[in-house]
Amino acid sequence: MILELRFNMLPPTLNEQIDLARSDWRASAAVKKLWTNKVADLTQKVDFSFDDKVWLEYHWHLKTFAHDSDNVSAASKYILDGLVDAGIIRNDNLIVIQSPVSHYYYRAKIDGVILRLSSTPNFLQENFYRYTMLATN
Repeated sequence: MILELRFNMLPPTLNEQIDLARSDWRASAAVKKLWTNKVADLTQKVDFSFDDKVWLEYHWHLKTFAHDSDNVSAASKYILDGLVDAGIIRNDNLIVIQSPVSHYYYRAKIDGVILRLSSTPNFLQENFYRYTMLATN
């Protein structure tokens, strides 16, 4: 089974979080808690959970490509912590989250992310091939 979660927002990028932490660590902690809770609240109604290993695929939809890919993908921290809090995954450590974790980036009119989760890595190949073909044409 593939669980697909859609978020019509993006948590702060790594640079945004670092800037906030440099100015006030309490504000940084509050933003981390806010976004973790926001993700957990959005996924509370999902009637499915993964009890064992999970493979992930992120599809980042961005208004601008001015961000570095690692700054955008760092927002996955908030998402995974929210999924743990909501009980969708039991932990976000490397025992549960399996490699590879794929990240795809698209230009879009609004920021958002689609996260696909599965208990098997089989689904990763189809999107890798499709995305690679799009990028080379």
